[in-house]
Amino acid sequence: MMYLWNGFSVLGRDPQLTEDTLSTLCEAESRLQEAPVSEYTEDDICSVLLLKGLCLKHQGRAWQAEQCFTHVHQSEKKIKFDHHLVPNALLELSLLYMQQRRGEDAIPLLRRAKNNYKNYSMESRTLFRIHAALSKLKAGESEENSTDGASAS
Repeated sequence: MMYLWNGFSVLGRDPQLTEDTLSTLCEAESRLQEAPVSEYTEDDICSVLLLKGLCLKHQGRAWQAEQCFTHVHQSEKKIKFDHHLVPNALLELSLLYMQQRRGEDAIPLLRRAKNNYKNYSMESRTLFRIHAALSKLKAGESEENSTDGASAS
């Protein structure tokens, strides 16, 4: 719920809180790997990895965050219940790419998240964030293609 209600925008501003949350998520990840496999295991692992990726992103550990988001996306066929995980992982991976000025890598992921997933929890919120990211990329493209304001006359 913390993710779905934008709690990481607040958490990410406090390095100690981010570190504490990451520690808790790493412990949860370890417990999940040691627990007997159930029908919820992959969903639970991917939930932890999405949140872990956000903590790592806020810590500036982009490569590790990318690995977490990519794992969630690659686990798509194994996720049985938490269908919001993949489109949100794609969104977060895209936002990470945008942060790294890799808009050309972000656009296809944003489009995939927007067009390929329907009827999941908080879908309208995710679609709003996708639209905002695409708009930001378009605005950046327009700025790059525009002149410095001087007329060609």
